[in-house]
Amino acid sequence: MKKLINIALLFLITIGGTSCQDELKDELFQKYSYLNQNGWKECEVKILDDNTGVLLLDMGVNGTSVNNKDIVISLTNDPDTLEAYNFDRYKFQTEMYFPELPTNCYTFDKESYTIPAGEFKTTASVHIDLNQIENIYENYVLPIKISSSTGELIGPGKYSKLLANIKFTNKFSGTYSGNGKMTIEATGQNTATGAAILYAISQNSCFMYAGNVTSETDPATYKKYILNVSFNENEKITITDPSGKLGLEPVKATITRKYENHATDTRYYIETSILDLKYKYKNPLDNRKLIFEGTHTLIRNVLKSEYPNVVVDKE
Repeated sequence: MKKLINIALLFLITIGGTSCQDELKDELFQKYSYLNQNGWKECEVKILDDNTGVLLLDMGVNGTSVNNKDIVISLTNDPDTLEAYNFDRYKFQTEMYFPELPTNCYTFDKESYTIPAGEFKTTASVHIDLNQIENIYENYVLPIKISSSTGELIGPGKYSKLLANIKFTNKFSGTYSGNGKMTIEATGQNTATGAAILYAISQNSCFMYAGNVTSETDPATYKKYILNVSFNENEKITITDPSGKLGLEPVKATITRKYENHATDTRYYIETSILDLKYKYKNPLDNRKLIFEGTHTLIRNVLKSEYPNVVVDKE
């Protein structure tokens, strides 16, 4: 009798184990198409000679088994997801909402994209034309989703939708570390400032905010403080006030570059840029005359192929 009970228990355990294995097998092989970059992402887009840029988007199919079929994926813009994100983050502070990159400013390179049988990914190119952007100073978001997927289902929204916060770049843009000082001309009272940020708007132009203004510290008024920073072919700097309301008086604006060979990767130089600025401007909120001066540094790796004629410091 005891032997029969043991056999019965062994049979039940075997059946139960087989059931668990089948469930695990089904879970491992549940496939769907997805965007490699998904959710909220800051996406750098380098500005090219013709004042355009390309955003590359990788798409894939998940799972641990071989992909045995062609999977055809289509993409489209997704303003509803951006609207939901803005409301969730800022509620009724609509002035804080991220604007959608206008649809007339970009195109997909294809109507659909195929992941061939035996492969797991493909890439889309989104071509962005900065010449078509009316307000280049906005912090745009390009909302994209997979609109159709033939061969496998579209993955859950958190994997098949992207809010791409577009960050245009050029060889001058970036966050320059260091310190500055902002002084009230009439009283001599001064305030220390931190990093300087240059935002790319064309291949040889950026903008920045005057003084110590940022979108985070002055969300309601920061757009009143925009200054254009342009570089000629010799990297001489010109600072201008696009609004004409800041009473800008440039005093000094230079950038100094230094290049060294990268210690471990022969493809790169280490570029050190020192930005030295001094200018006067009028605070549009109270008409006080302010003086800004500061020296800031940006260090980054740059490809030697993109800087063929630079003078390299000897080790």
